[in-house]
Formats: sequence, C-alpha cells, structure tokens
Amino acid sequence: MDALAAVVTLLKPQAVAATIVHGSGRWGVNYSRFGHPSFALVLKGPCWLSPEGVPATTLETGDFVLFPATPGFTLASDAKVKPKSLKPVPSGKQFEEIFHGDAATKPSASLLGGYFTFDPINSSMLLDLLPAMVHLRGNDPGIGGVAPIVELIRREVLEKRAGQSLILTRLIEIMVVESLRSVQTALHTAGLLAGLRDPQLAAALRGIHTRTDHSWTLPKLAREAGMSRSSFAERFMRVIGMTPLNYLLHWRLSVAKEMLISGEKTVAETALAVGYESASGFSTAFSREAGRSPKQFVESTRDVTCTSRRSG
Repeated sequence: MDALAAVVTLLKPQAVAATIVHGSGRWGVNYSRFGHPSFALVLKGPCWLSPEGVPATTLETGDFVLFPATPGFTLASDAKVKPKSLKPVPSGKQFEEIFHGDAATKPSASLLGGYFTFDPINSSMLLDLLPAMVHLRGNDPGIGGVAPIVELIRREVLEKRAGQSLILTRLIEIMVVESLRSVQTALHTAGLLAGLRDPQLAAALRGIHTRTDHSWTLPKLAREAGMSRSSFAERFMRVIGMTPLNYLLHWRLSVAKEMLISGEKTVAETALAVGYESASGFSTAFSREAGRSPKQFVESTRDVTCTSRRSG
C-alpha cells in the first residue's frame, strides 16, 4: 500500500448524501463552516465559488471540487451578488434537489455533489497532510477518472439496491484517491501530495507507510531517500511541513489507534507492530501525544461507540 492509499484507508470515508443544486438568474448562497468532507461536479456552468481560506474561482462545466474538510463558502452566479446566509444542516435525506434564485427560469448552473464523513479518530492529523481544496478543471486529464465515479455515486444513491452502503464507501474511497492523485503539482508545492511527487521523498514516505514496524531513524530514512541526512531533513520539512521524525511519530500513532480500536492486538503487540521496542516506550509516546494512555484511549473510544449505538 502506498502512502496516499494508506492515508485514505485510515480516514475511512463513508456515509454519503447526494444533492443536485440548481441556480437560476442572479443568485448566491453563503454556507457556514461544515467540517465534513464534500464534493461537487459542475454539470452546467459557470458559477462563482469563494471558500474561506482559499482563493475565489469561477467554476465551469465539467469542473470538480473536493473539500477534505468543508469550510464556509459562497456559491453564486457571480461575485457581485449579495448571498443569502444558510446553515449546512443535513436534511436526513440521502438524495435531494435544491433550487436557488428564480425558480421560474431555466437554471444557468447545476452541480451534482454531496458530503460524506471521515473517521474522527485520525482525521485531525491526516487532514493536515491534504490540500484545503482540490479543484480539477473540466479539461484536466484527471477529470476523466473522477467524473464517472461521481455519476456512479448519484446512481447508487437513487437506486437503493442491495449492498448500497458497501458500494458507496468504495466509490467514495476511489473518488478521493483519484482526485488527490490528479492534482497538478504546480498548484500544491507543499504537503503530502507534493512529497509523493518528489521521487526521493516518496521513497522515504513509502518506507514509513509500508514498513511502520521498522526501526526508522533520521539517517535510515535519509538513506532510503538516497540523500544526505541534512539535505533530506531540510527538504522533508520544506515540502511536507513537518520534520521526518515528527511525521513518523504521528503516522505510527495513527496506525496504533486503528489497531487498538480493532481489538485485534494488545498494547504490547501494537507497540511492536508500529516500531517500538517496548510497550512502556510506546505508552509514553502515545500518552504524550494523545493526552491519555493507550488503555484509556481504548476505553473512551469503546464508551463513545456504545453510546452512539444506543442512541442510534
């Protein structure tokens, strides 16, 4: 499993709700921050998108947008429209169609989109590795792989056939991976995607992600990348945004959380599986970063899961 696939696997995308949004005449809506991931494929454009913390842009027919964590944003017919403020409250419906603007006129813009969820256990750390917004233009080579997946999601939501939950989960996973690996390098010069496009850094990342139990040190990671220790540490920090050993630590703890939640391994077995020589060393590192011991983490997670099941 490569680094990108490993990250998406730990994020566990699931639970899809799909929406078709139409805009007619001069229209505009402003949504407050939602937090969950969302996506949209422009069926008919243009329209104007202005997300918080991301430069505003015009969306054209065929464009695709993915927010790993949806910020507040404005969607409008043009930049001069005063938008109507709305709260992004899920309706509870798995599919709905929404109209903005003059309902008596033919829509000038239509978008097929939706939202889904990531596992909250590791999302805060892993989302920091991804771009705030992925925008694929309709003429980008990668859009040819994304657009059919979005259409399959829409069809699956509407038809409600047996095995729907599993199919939607797999389609979302594929959509996320396909869109992230289609991002143009020039647009994202820092973060995990930039690191994966750097052959030397990618070699070190692959080692961390595929051999998490290895006794990695800075010199060993530098050799994996075929670089000197100082050059490797400087480039990793500049491109990824954190030191190699901090990345290694956070990745190991993310994998450890998943193992502990599954209940398949003891704390001692988990420690060895993520590269620690002793359970005590692992517990110290885990407690320092997570604010609680591995045992306390498992107990608190189990309590939350049981409460969620009872309320559901």
